[in-house]
Amino acid sequence: AIGTAGYTAMLCVLALEKHGIKPADGEILVTGANGGVGSVAIALLAKLGYKIVASTGRTSETEHLKALGASDIIDRA
Repeated sequence: AIGTAGYTAMLCVLALEKHGIKPADGEILVTGANGGVGSVAIALLAKLGYKIVASTGRTSETEHLKALGASDIIDRA
């Protein structure tokens, strides 16, 4: 039901946690934020309390990324 993107995003989140990264440690940068893995990662990290900076080439999607849980949006350029 979660697909490859969801599975990959969750593996990334688990790797962060395995290395001791916690929400209180600061912002997390998610690149490729509008893609499948990036958008699921934003949603997962937001639910866990992380502050997310989303990097994207499609800044026109800012509102969508904020709805997923991103705090800030930056242009990948």
